[in-house]
Amino acid sequence: MSLSAAEIGLVVAQWQRDLAGLFLRKAISPAAGDRIALELYGPAGEVFAEIVTAPGACRLCRIAAKPRAAEHPHPFVMLLRREAVGLRIDAVRQVGGDRVVAIDLAGAQRGGTLVCELLSRHGNLFWLGEGGAIAGSFYPNRSHRRLLVPGAPYVPPLPHPAATESARRFQDGDGLEEEIAAHYAQRESCASLEEERQRLAGAVKRSHARLSKLKGKVARDRERAAEALQLQIRAHVLQANLARVPKGASQISLSDFEGRPITIPLDPSRGAVDNMTRLFEKAKRLKSATPRIEERARKIARELEALVRFAEEIGRADGEGLAAVHAELAKAFPAVAAARTGRRKDPERSPFHEFAIAAGRVARVGRSAADNDALTLRFARPDDLWLHVRGGAGSHVVVPLGRGEEPTPEMLVDAAHLAAFYSKAKDRDDVEVIYTRRRYVQKPRGAPPGSVRLLKEKTIFLRVEPDRIARLLDREPG
Repeated sequence: MSLSAAEIGLVVAQWQRDLAGLFLRKAISPAAGDRIALELYGPAGEVFAEIVTAPGACRLCRIAAKPRAAEHPHPFVMLLRREAVGLRIDAVRQVGGDRVVAIDLAGAQRGGTLVCELLSRHGNLFWLGEGGAIAGSFYPNRSHRRLLVPGAPYVPPLPHPAATESARRFQDGDGLEEEIAAHYAQRESCASLEEERQRLAGAVKRSHARLSKLKGKVARDRERAAEALQLQIRAHVLQANLARVPKGASQISLSDFEGRPITIPLDPSRGAVDNMTRLFEKAKRLKSATPRIEERARKIARELEALVRFAEEIGRADGEGLAAVHAELAKAFPAVAAARTGRRKDPERSPFHEFAIAAGRVARVGRSAADNDALTLRFARPDDLWLHVRGGAGSHVVVPLGRGEEPTPEMLVDAAHLAAFYSKAKDRDDVEVIYTRRRYVQKPRGAPPGSVRLLKEKTIFLRVEPDRIARLLDREPG
């Protein structure tokens, strides 16, 4: 709950008594946001005051110390630094007995008024020039009934019907502002604790979901790796019967070495020897990948168990306990501990995932067909590497490169694996991936989202490595 009109009246009376005659030495943009701070100076030394416009917590009071400043000052603070710093406070007034405070400042050559509308849900700050016109505001116009824009005369809000009857939670006296500051500091501390709890819980939940999905992928890889022995048997049987394989056959039925019938699928475009060789190679590849896949499965199981434990501890921890859980989480899962909550205000949603690949580079993978367009047409530069699976739906993949820079073979293979995984061909063993420079990618007029035309392209024939895919997916930043 914001300060009531009666409570504001008590603070205004103390400010008029103690702050009139002091000089504004600095305007501060605190890191906490939704507020400004004033550094005042007089014969008794420096004084710090805070004016807060956060919804449900509008207030003004003196504070004990200079607050930590934001990295970039608010534009309204910059306006105060230009127009108000160096001026002397002439008067502090409550306008209409309501939740509006006017702080009149004057100097030898100029002056103005800082108007503080502490209206709970629609708080705002205004700087008025000497003629009473609005020079700037903390927020854009929040009123539906008043025109509060630069250049227009300031019009105060209509008095609240219950302003003169508003309650007082704080006792008048020398400790009034300390009590107000302590009350709201406790509220903000609790809100901050809950926000941090939700941030960590959300990050752990998202990481658990991602690992669960990866667990399913690894389980499928284990099933495929278990086929190695059967593939090897098929290869040996085919080797013993090469002369019996008809040209262009898609399969052949034979007997294994124990006399049992066995049907061997074939690639009709390849000869018998080529089919046999591919079976041997695939069996060897799956067999060699089995230890790594098993270790990966055990690691994912351990991490999922740890994330469940962290989620339980986050839910029941108090302030100090939550800090301890955060420290432990940062050791075990640094990216999870540092992840930002999805509710934070970002300039815009990113249209792509990012993955660390070879040579210390990052590959960007479009999230959807529309995001593919954004990635390729808005974010990618002419010299960037561009990849896509041939002849099928899938994500655009972009690897930022410098002018004239060539991708390394490992970089190209990593990026091609991501293009294969984020496509309809993700379950195939062999995939064709096309690649080119972004400058050779065009968007035809009227083409559907994600559809592009290539002026020049090359092809990489990719034999998918499940272990490489797992390694790349584990490198998605935060």
